[in-house]
Amino acid sequence: MNKSGLLFAALLALVLVSPAFRAEATGYDALLPLLVDLPGWEAEAADGADASVEGMRAVTVYRTYESGDRTFEVNLLFGTQAGMTWMPDYKEGWKMQTPEGLMEVKRIAGFLVYYMFENESNSGGIVVLIQEATTAKPDTGAVFAVSFEGLALDEALKTAQRFSWAKMKEQVGRLK
Repeated sequence: MNKSGLLFAALLALVLVSPAFRAEATGYDALLPLLVDLPGWEAEAADGADASVEGMRAVTVYRTYESGDRTFEVNLLFGTQAGMTWMPDYKEGWKMQTPEGLMEVKRIAGFLVYYMFENESNSGGIVVLIQEATTAKPDTGAVFAVSFEGLALDEALKTAQRFSWAKMKEQVGRLK
């Protein structure tokens, strides 16, 4: 095992044995119902993880949907990793389009949404800012992140909106 692999294993072991580690599912149980069934898509049950340690929140719920050769993967991230997913440069109105694809930030249903789409592969990603972190509390942010393959951008955006972003914001606000 190389040095970075050993370091990762050591950090993981530290998190797992730390008394501050929250092994109970209460950190993400309330978020699981937010990843609803999608008509016409097959999916396993939603799952999640709470890898929070003292001084750092890290809660994730996720689900993968399939329909033929199309995939739609969703993640609701709360805590430190949300801040790493939503970049401060994502400002409403930013747009870059090339023959290969599109990247844009716009407001949809009251939420800031960053999306990117690759024309050739008919794939891309969507990140919805559910709750912005503050400087004083950097681990309070939340994002809804989607990756998709085999869907046109308009269809992917419509599918992402089948999840209630408002309910996500409400539920994330209740997490302690």
